[in-house]
Amino acid sequence: MTRMLFWPLALVALAPLSVSANDTEAHIAMGGLIFEQNDQISMDSEDLYLSLDTVRVRYSYTNHSDRPITLLVAFPLPDVPLEDRDPEWIEAAYPDWDAIEMKTLVDGKAAGLMRIDIAKVRGVDVGTRLKQLGWPSVFWKDPGFADRLKALSADEKSALVAEGLLTTDGVSDGDVRPGWTISTSFVRTQTFQPGAPITVEHSYRPFQGGSVASGLDREFRGDTLDPSGEYATRYCVDQAFLRGYDRKRYLPSGRIDDRVIPLENWIGYKLSPGANWKGRIGRFRLSVDKGYPDRLVSLCMDGLTKVSPTRFEVVKTDYEPDRDLDLLFVALLPSEGGQ
Repeated sequence: MTRMLFWPLALVALAPLSVSANDTEAHIAMGGLIFEQNDQISMDSEDLYLSLDTVRVRYSYTNHSDRPITLLVAFPLPDVPLEDRDPEWIEAAYPDWDAIEMKTLVDGKAAGLMRIDIAKVRGVDVGTRLKQLGWPSVFWKDPGFADRLKALSADEKSALVAEGLLTTDGVSDGDVRPGWTISTSFVRTQTFQPGAPITVEHSYRPFQGGSVASGLDREFRGDTLDPSGEYATRYCVDQAFLRGYDRKRYLPSGRIDDRVIPLENWIGYKLSPGANWKGRIGRFRLSVDKGYPDRLVSLCMDGLTKVSPTRFEVVKTDYEPDRDLDLLFVALLPSEGGQ
């Protein structure tokens, strides 16, 4: 089976070829990867380390059948929401996946990976449809593609917009642009021998989102800390986190300390595909390192305990993940213009 991340790797089974994420199982079908459950291979343990600079994950699997099983192992990377990008800047905005320096070891030996890009509209694979149209998934690599879109008739544009392949958002009247996102996975094949545990390890440099300034300032909290807002639902920001933020952001008088400025960074990891193996994860260990003591970190994971000035850990047994991990890091840095 294959497993995929935000960035973990996934495993897949061949027969047809199948692949899964956070080491999960899936198979390659027309137009991309389809993730499935695997009822023969268990994930005995997962040891996951997350920081702004490094992601490391180590899995142990066992094939409980009486025959070898060959799987397509997939490492899913975060989706890139190209539909929200300025068309002129998409190529610059699309990640250079080579920069993550991903390494994979199987029982301590290096394993090679192949990259697959999957085009999606509202989460549905549209690769086959793009091939019917003769359109490239990674369209910004085709220098003539913009002119091909301009040459479409008004009726053709309207039909393709209704289909979701094109959109009129963010462009001039009468123009259209691609409306799909790109999901990227690195895949490889792996044979699991019956009854023999196998260890798979991945390491890479995560891409970071970031913002200077923060919606956590008191003047914005009425909106940003709404129970349905991103800080609460994605990162589970709580009152303890806010107290730590306020101690660094505000003077005793209650006024903002303009000698510091907040810097937010975010990373994510696709943990939920780990629920696709036989049974639950036998032992799951998560370590989160915020890098230095004054940095704040928040994520949605119960049971985290501080084990060092920068590190938090939790161990769970018989664990079935039901959501992915999103981490918010906040640093209060010296401001050049502060008095």
